[in-house]
Amino acid sequence: MVAISPENSMSDSLGKRGPALKRYRKLEEDRSSFRAQWQEITDYLLPRRGRYLTESQGTKGRKRTNKIIDNSAGQALRTLAAGMMSGLTSPARPWFRFQTRDAVTMNAEGVKQYLGEVEAVLRKVLAGSNFYNSVSSLYTEMGAFGTGVLYRRRHPQHVVNYRALTAGEYVIAENEYNQVDTLGRDFTMTVAQIVEQFVLDKDSGNLDWSKASDTVKNLWKQKNYDQLISVVHMVQPRRAKERDLAKMDGVNRPYTDTYFEKGGNTDVLLQDGGHFRRPFFACRWDVLGGDVYGYSPAMDQLGDIKQLQHEQRRKAQAIDKMVNPPMTAPVSLRGKPTTVIAGGTTYVDNANGGAGFQPAYLVQPRIQEMMMDIQEVQNRIQRGFYADLFAMMINSDRRQMTATEVAERHEEKLALLGPVLQRMNTELLDPLLEDLFFICMEEGLLPEPPEALQDIDIEIKYVSILAQAQEASAAAAMERTVGFAGNLAGIAPDILDNLDLDEAVREYADILGGSPKLLREITERDQIRGERAKQQQMAQMAAQANQGADTARLLSEADTQNPNALTDLLGRGQSLGA
Repeated sequence: MVAISPENSMSDSLGKRGPALKRYRKLEEDRSSFRAQWQEITDYLLPRRGRYLTESQGTKGRKRTNKIIDNSAGQALRTLAAGMMSGLTSPARPWFRFQTRDAVTMNAEGVKQYLGEVEAVLRKVLAGSNFYNSVSSLYTEMGAFGTGVLYRRRHPQHVVNYRALTAGEYVIAENEYNQVDTLGRDFTMTVAQIVEQFVLDKDSGNLDWSKASDTVKNLWKQKNYDQLISVVHMVQPRRAKERDLAKMDGVNRPYTDTYFEKGGNTDVLLQDGGHFRRPFFACRWDVLGGDVYGYSPAMDQLGDIKQLQHEQRRKAQAIDKMVNPPMTAPVSLRGKPTTVIAGGTTYVDNANGGAGFQPAYLVQPRIQEMMMDIQEVQNRIQRGFYADLFAMMINSDRRQMTATEVAERHEEKLALLGPVLQRMNTELLDPLLEDLFFICMEEGLLPEPPEALQDIDIEIKYVSILAQAQEASAAAAMERTVGFAGNLAGIAPDILDNLDLDEAVREYADILGGSPKLLREITERDQIRGERAKQQQMAQMAAQANQGADTARLLSEADTQNPNALTDLLGRGQSLGA
């Protein structure tokens, strides 16, 4: 007889969904230590974000701003999210380019044209999808909770569809290389959504009720389509022993894609499929080794945010007591008409020594000092969310601020943002663009690559304002070097022999993120220079020929009969010849 361990017994009691539900519960337990701080951030900063309790449709619109008196932190967070949007992934300008690792391949025939066409296709797909709306929400989540997750689905018309998840709605886990490779979601779907996504056979139009619980089936038959059902979704790597590497169907792909009702039948899975690539992208603002969830500016500023609410509340109370103080009155006025309305009259009989109707105490708060302290706290919050940096970019009166201007104005803050921007690239933008590249390839949206790109890796270069600002110091150094050499050339022209101006122009364009189409191919450039040299040589030869012809013509027309300088020269030549 084989002994059954408690672990195996639990998995068996949970049926087909057992392994996925067991891991979800463990990850949910690991996440619990972050929950209290997330809830405080929700209460004081983002009352509409965060999912901590399952709510019915009738309670989702309830008022949630009870703890917010001064929303300076919310405004600073919105500025941060908008600045990240315009500085990293602006829909109004190119923010990424494709290139090869070596310049030889990049300058090969057809490579730049192909990469330019690929960039245009990907930008068009992103613009046609909901990517920019979703990534804006992602930046807000990162600034507030330190972690942002973007989930991707295929879309029949727009190629892809993205959804930014909020804190408390998901759990994540890392692999051995500290890369997030597991996502679990606990969310609600209506009965109609469950039937349309999982039960309905799109080809035949039939309903396959073996994929849903009896609860969903009965609610559907009762036409209760909008009833909310808790659903768990798990995406995680599928271990090698769990898949047949010779098959590439849904249950043998590298990543699982499992949906099931949280309170449904244990042996019923809404979906048991898989993905070739990870369909989500998790990014952290900052993360410590050993932690899975990140840390955020809002966590650092939470003390200031709470202090600001306290000070604003006390200031309002002080002003209220000063304008409308508590009053005292003699006992004889009890039950008689009194008023504190301006212009009103309260009759007081002082015959019995009554003190009259007067304030219990006078409050004269030092409003100016209170305002100064509140302003100081507000400024700390603004700086903590980098709002001054991003507001400068957003509110610039110039149509397009250069990366060099950004770097010069806020070089110190850009240095502090450097690690965050690098993490954005590696955890969010790199995998997202790689995933989109392969999806567009599968959809047949990309042109045929040239032969020079066979077995060659394509790299991503970011050319957004913030990405360029990180490299602007190199561009400034190049400008100063060339300018210094140009000044010296006035007294020592040979000094320019030290500069490779062709390479300088190409490197400068690369630093500033110029389009590859802006510069000619090296072979085309050399051909133009060769033709120009030939034309100059031909023009020089023609000029020499014209000069010789003019000389001959002048000599033929010269008077050799009468004495002049020419006859003297000819005579001297004849005498010398004799």
